[in-house]
Amino acid sequence: MKGPKSSLISRFALSTALMAATVILLAAIFFHFVKGDLFQGSFSAPLDEWAASMATRIADDPEMASAVAKNHGLGVIIHHDGGVMAFGPDGEPIDPELMKQHAVGFRQIQVSGHDHQQYSFYLNQDQFSEPRYSLIGVFLVLLLFTMGFVYYMQLSQLKPLRWLGEGVDAVSKGDFSTRVPIVRNDEIGQVGRAFNNMTQRVEQMINDHDRLMADVSHELRSPMARIKVALELMPESKMREEITRDVREMEALTTVLLERERVRNRTESLHRESIDLVLFIEELVEGFAGRPPGVTCQDLPAQLMISADAPLIKVLMQNLVDNALKFSLENSAAVRVSLGRDGDEVVFTVEDDGPGIPAKDAERVLEPFVKLDPARGHRKGYGLGLNLCQRIVQAHGGTIKISTIEDSGTRVEVRLPVG
Repeated sequence: MKGPKSSLISRFALSTALMAATVILLAAIFFHFVKGDLFQGSFSAPLDEWAASMATRIADDPEMASAVAKNHGLGVIIHHDGGVMAFGPDGEPIDPELMKQHAVGFRQIQVSGHDHQQYSFYLNQDQFSEPRYSLIGVFLVLLLFTMGFVYYMQLSQLKPLRWLGEGVDAVSKGDFSTRVPIVRNDEIGQVGRAFNNMTQRVEQMINDHDRLMADVSHELRSPMARIKVALELMPESKMREEITRDVREMEALTTVLLERERVRNRTESLHRESIDLVLFIEELVEGFAGRPPGVTCQDLPAQLMISADAPLIKVLMQNLVDNALKFSLENSAAVRVSLGRDGDEVVFTVEDDGPGIPAKDAERVLEPFVKLDPARGHRKGYGLGLNLCQRIVQAHGGTIKISTIEDSGTRVEVRLPVG
């Protein structure tokens, strides 16, 4: 059951407001403890009451003035009918004017006693501004923790965007079975749901298209067989040769389409087993013996095991080598096949000296029925071989990369996980 819609924008606004409010509050508290005068007004009433109490005690016992000044570390000035007397923070009598001069920056509190005398108390504010490094450290830690928590919250909000980006990247590489997780019903969740619906429909359309082509190819076999029988009964003629050539081409295309459908069905449920790729390559080279310009192996290890679907791996290697031989030129060197291991991956490469593939078309040739410029020698085939290879590689969780070698020749690199 879907939860209520929660706006991503509102969540970002809330998290930002939370961080701003926390920073302002911590900054205000920090400023108060460092400067000591931000909330000074809140202490006015208690200090006035204390000063009135001290004035009452001094009026009852004038000698208390010296003790109050010494005990509390403040200056006291008493205005009475007989004149003015003052006591410094050390409790000793002092010239009132001199104390006023030295009391710059002190907090002054004036009260009237019940004896109608005026009392002035000078509080040294430096005593209230002593460093509070532990509190400052706590506030800084709280500030950093709050900002880190808000940052984590925002990252969690953006995680579905990362999933969506990975899904789009996978689809751009031809994997239409990709689906992104839907964990919320906000704006990103709605986009993710639309993305999943789109990939599902595209995948269904492609599967229907492939299935239709396979069905048509299968149904064409019977008419072509009857045409071949009828051709055998026709007298020798130029028309018979042309029809025979066309029928053979149609038969070859039908075979390729049926093979593509067979491979597609098999990639949906791989039958993995432990196989030695070195033996596969040796059999492959032997099978292409005598076909110009030939196939050579480079730096083959003694043994290289991999867990994979053996029939599909054979189709993959055969198609790549066959494609390299097909597009080699008359004066080309032999096709070069190499095999190695890079960490947890097996690297299989095929290189030829053919016309090469432009960098801008390196990914496009992996699409079905794509044939490049005939002027560069790309006249042969039906544009399905490399697409078939890509399906097999993706089914095994690997990658395939096509590149041009110095503007002449093509290098195909296949990486498959060992396990």
